[in-house]
Amino acid sequence: MDKTEKNQIVDSDIAQLLLKHRKARNWTVTELAQRSGVSQAMISKIERGVSSPSATILSRLANAMNITLSKLFAELEEHQNSLVRFAHQQQHWTDEQSGIIRWTLSPAGASPELIKVEIPALGQLTIPASAIEHLCGQTLWMLSGNLDFRVNHQTHHLQAGDCLALTFAGECQMTNPDSEQSCTYIVAFSQKNR
Repeated sequence: MDKTEKNQIVDSDIAQLLLKHRKARNWTVTELAQRSGVSQAMISKIERGVSSPSATILSRLANAMNITLSKLFAELEEHQNSLVRFAHQQQHWTDEQSGIIRWTLSPAGASPELIKVEIPALGQLTIPASAIEHLCGQTLWMLSGNLDFRVNHQTHHLQAGDCLALTFAGECQMTNPDSEQSCTYIVAFSQKNR
């Protein structure tokens, strides 16, 4: 597994995983593009490791293959423990385009899954409805900073300690309005039974 620092997921890891999952389904790049809404050229660049996917693009690709990013990233774990994921084992991935950092907190296979997200000052993250339609819902708990969470044309202004429960699929746009401080939150979610 390629690592630039301890537990850092890098582009070559993602490239190998996406290629493996696409081939396991006997899909062409064209088929994955049609299912995900991501261009063939971008998928090809990601699979060759020459382009770094944004969080939005990675979410679309994972959703097209009916897996969460947490489950995708769990495959990179060298020593899986189904009961405990110690702090020093928590993997993280940085979206190089936006600076957003995503940590996998829960052990592989846990339900609900827990992730921690940090959005830099004035950063923004958009998650298409298609990327969360296979979830039972999700609950977001703010740890620090401020977050404007927009879903279905309604914006919720959240700060540390606030908790938002999203029980339906809709495009979500998260914006950190602070020009100096990052914001951090935890999300809990479970996949629908298929």
